[in-house]
Amino acid sequence: MKGEKKSTGLGIRFRLIMAMILLIVVSLVITSYFMATVNKEAIEDQTKAYQIFLSERFSDITKDMIDEACAELYGIEMILNDQRLTTDQTIRLAGYQIATSLSLEFVNIYDVQGTYVDSLVQTGETKPAFSPETLTAASREKARLQDCSPEPVTVYESRPYLPFIISWKAEDQIQGYLWTAIDIRPLSTKLDETLRIQFEDKLKAYLVNENFEIVVHPAWESIVTQRSRKEDPLFIKNIIPAYSPKNPVGISSDYSDEQGQWLVNTMVIPRINWLLIVQQQRKIAYRTLFIMQQKIALFGVLFVIGAAVIGALLGRGLTRPILAVAQGARELAAQKFSHRIKVNSRDEIGEMAETFNYLGQSLEEYDARIKQEIAIRSDLSRYLTPELVDAIIERKANLNLGGRRQNVAVLFADVVSFTPLSESHSPETVVALLNELFTILTQIIFRNKGMIDKFIGDCVMALFGVTEEDENSPAQAVKAAEEMIRWLDVGNKKWKRQYNVELQIAVAIHYGEVIIGNVGSEKRMEFTAIGDVVNTAARMEKIAKPNQILITETIRDHLSEHFSIKSHGRFALRGKSQDIDVFEVIP
Repeated sequence: MKGEKKSTGLGIRFRLIMAMILLIVVSLVITSYFMATVNKEAIEDQTKAYQIFLSERFSDITKDMIDEACAELYGIEMILNDQRLTTDQTIRLAGYQIATSLSLEFVNIYDVQGTYVDSLVQTGETKPAFSPETLTAASREKARLQDCSPEPVTVYESRPYLPFIISWKAEDQIQGYLWTAIDIRPLSTKLDETLRIQFEDKLKAYLVNENFEIVVHPAWESIVTQRSRKEDPLFIKNIIPAYSPKNPVGISSDYSDEQGQWLVNTMVIPRINWLLIVQQQRKIAYRTLFIMQQKIALFGVLFVIGAAVIGALLGRGLTRPILAVAQGARELAAQKFSHRIKVNSRDEIGEMAETFNYLGQSLEEYDARIKQEIAIRSDLSRYLTPELVDAIIERKANLNLGGRRQNVAVLFADVVSFTPLSESHSPETVVALLNELFTILTQIIFRNKGMIDKFIGDCVMALFGVTEEDENSPAQAVKAAEEMIRWLDVGNKKWKRQYNVELQIAVAIHYGEVIIGNVGSEKRMEFTAIGDVVNTAARMEKIAKPNQILITETIRDHLSEHFSIKSHGRFALRGKSQDIDVFEVIP
């Protein structure tokens, strides 16, 4: 009809724009939902993996503390059973063992009926007031059945102590019982440092005993009077119903209180049946997910606006890049972080594609970096001290070929009569023996701030004073050697029963200037020490007798009067033009 306006096509363009916007919104909502769901599960699994990593690490720390205390307690038993010693010599030697111990402060002696007899303490100290006057029948029976029996934690003057009891035997007859208690506050300090340094206070963790009383806490002083958690809603609802001391794997659960929502992981520490509780707020664990959702929402708005403008101008040209972005989002939601979106346009869609690619690259690099660092730390900690591992991870250590001059103490410890041992036992038995021996020797070396240079067959070479020059490194090396000799007395009892064999080692130590650094090629190098000091120590080890510690004059000059040393004579070593004075350390 005359006067009516014909359609100019704006209705179709409008419908196209609305259709594209609807497509974009629907695709974005769907992919965002799947991305959020998948990444939520991935982040939750990763968070629980970190919590389990903390649980396993602290389980190892606690186990090492218990093993060390038990080993030293068995060392006291050996001193008491040494018939060659007079009573005064036994008391002095036991007192020296306690004075130099890293964990023992005293040892109580009880007779066969569990009645208190006497105490071995450091000079000038007395038996702690919390020591029992008699041992219960249950404690004595437990000590007879177990090699080293931990008792329930006791708190005295705000200090937590973990008691231990062993049956004192001589010639397979029980002579009495040895009882001690070690201060476990260092565990609270270690837990606090781990949470602050490695996890930046993002985790909350503490340990409880079988009665659900806190025994280790990063803020021990503030909770010492409020240790029971039996009335805590978290324990009533989540932990107590599922707790089982025979299930070291532990449980993982979610929990909500007035402070927010939490991810909770628990793990039983074997042998003492302590329960490690690890908590993390969900808002912290899912922080990256929340940021991702905000970015998705922000770019979603930009994407819709851009689609409306470009849809009015280009129409069909937007279909292909939109689908490419949607597919890319799905790939990221499926954790295929290596996927990249290929969009040639330089508009908002291209910017979103670039952002998704950057997000995928960041997630891929972050995931790889976490896995690599965990693997590197685990591998390096088998050979190097924690200080040197941290220096390598933080790129503070020089990994180029070459080295520097530095004074270090070089220790060689060799298994005596290894060839007859190899001939009389199967290769599997020999390997098992060496692995167990080297594991303990490595722990002793690390505990005395040394590092493993290499294992040479049945011999271990260790260096002291590597990370930085230290005048105490000769004393640390000698102390490590003494601990090796003392520990063999404990280890040989086990090996005698298990393999009908006893091991002996010969130790030699020298101190002086070496070239220390990386030797090899750019693709395969080894961190080691080279010089006459190394050769001299290796030659001295050949003249050392079983369970004997030989040192040079340079080592002797750096030792304090606490070490017992005597001259061993003057020797001509192979490859040396001059004879050298050799001294023996009496453990």
